[in-house]
Amino acid sequence: MHWFFVLTLVSLNAQAATSLKEAFTAARLNMENIRRADAVVDQKEERQKRARATILPSLNAVGTYTKIDPPEGAGASPFLLTRQYSAAIRMTQPLLRGGSLSAYQFAKEDVLLAEFQKNATDLNLYQLVISSYYNLMVAQNDSKNLQELQKFSRERVKELKDRTSVGRSRKGELVQAEAQLLTADSQFQQGAINLQAAEKTFEFYTNIPAGELAIPADLPKEIASLQEMINKVRTRPDIMAANQQVKLADKQIEISKGGHYPSLDLIGNYYLTRTGVLATSDWDIGLAVNLPLYLGGSVQAQVRESVGMRTVAQLDSAQMLRAAERDLAVNYQNYVQIFEQLNTLKLALEKAEEAYKLNRRDYQYGQVTNLDVLTSLNLFIETKRSYQNLYSIAHMAYNNLEAAIGVLP
Repeated sequence: MHWFFVLTLVSLNAQAATSLKEAFTAARLNMENIRRADAVVDQKEERQKRARATILPSLNAVGTYTKIDPPEGAGASPFLLTRQYSAAIRMTQPLLRGGSLSAYQFAKEDVLLAEFQKNATDLNLYQLVISSYYNLMVAQNDSKNLQELQKFSRERVKELKDRTSVGRSRKGELVQAEAQLLTADSQFQQGAINLQAAEKTFEFYTNIPAGELAIPADLPKEIASLQEMINKVRTRPDIMAANQQVKLADKQIEISKGGHYPSLDLIGNYYLTRTGVLATSDWDIGLAVNLPLYLGGSVQAQVRESVGMRTVAQLDSAQMLRAAERDLAVNYQNYVQIFEQLNTLKLALEKAEEAYKLNRRDYQYGQVTNLDVLTSLNLFIETKRSYQNLYSIAHMAYNNLEAAIGVLP
C-alpha cells in the first residue's frame, strides 16, 4: 500500500503540480522516523500490558517430589513417608505490592508520552518538508530567472553585433554585452548547482521526483494575534511531551517509595494429588507477607534520585515552553515584516521592468548608453529574483508559523 501510494503520487506529479500537502503525505510514508515512532508506541503498549500483569492473578501448575533418608530408630511410623510428592494448581493474587499500581499507571502515562512524541515527530517532519519544498521552489524560480537573464543578455549581444557591424554602436559596447552574457552564464551554472541540491533534498524526504510545484495560494491579509498563538503553543505535541515527562517523573517517585512498603499475596492451591496425612485435603489458601526492614539505604536513595529526575524534567519543560514562545514571537515578527516587504518589492519589480523596457527603447534613439541598458536589465532580473524568492519565503514563514502552534496540513 505504501509503495502504491508513492507511485500514484509520482504518476500524478507528471501531470499536475505537487502541493505542500501531497509532499508531506508522501514524506510521512517514506521517512523511517515516522515508522520508528509507530514502533515505539507499540512497544510502550506491550510494556503497559506487562505492568498490568503484575497486579492480576497468576495461575501455575506446581509439583514437588522429595525422597527422605529414613532416620534411625523411627520405626514404622505412619507419619513418616520416605517418598513424598504433590501436584497442584496454584493461584497467586497480589494484594499489596509496593509501587506496582504506580508502575502500571507509569506504563499508561508512558504510552501517552510515546503518542505525543510520535505527533512531535510528525510536526518536525512537516517543518523539514516545508523547508525542502519552498527551497526547491526558490531554486526553480531562480533558475528560470537566470535563464531569462541569459536570454536577454544573448539578445543584447546579437543586437550589438548587428549594430557594430554597420557602425551604429561602438566595439566597447559589444564587449560590455559579451561580459554580461558570460556573467549570466556563470550565474545560471551556480543556479543549476543550487537547484540540484534542492531537488535531492526534496526527493530524500518525499521519495518522489522533484517536478513542478503548485503555485501557493494568496497569503492571508490578517492572521491571529501573537498572544492567541502563544496560548495555542502549549498544545503543541513536543510541549505536551515535555509536560508528560514531568508526570512520568512523579509516578517514578511513587514507584521508588513503594520499596518501603510490605508486599502481601493471596496464595491458593488445588491439589490433584499429594501424600501424607493431608492426602485427602484437596485445597489450601493462605497469605504471604514480606516486610522490608533494612536494605542498606538503597530505597531512600532511589527516592532522592527520582525527585532529582522530576526537578530536571520540570526545568526542561519550562525551558522548552519559553524557547517555543520566544521562537514563535520572532517568527511572527519576521512574517509581518516579510509581508510588508513583499508589497514594497512588488512595486519595485514593476518599476524595474518598466525602466528596462524604457531604456531599451531609448537606446534605439541614442538617448541612453548601452551601460544604462545593461544596468537596468540586471536591476530588473535581480529585483524579479528577489521578489519571487521572497514570495516563496513568505509562504514558508507562514506555514512555519502555523506549524509552530502545531497545525498540520
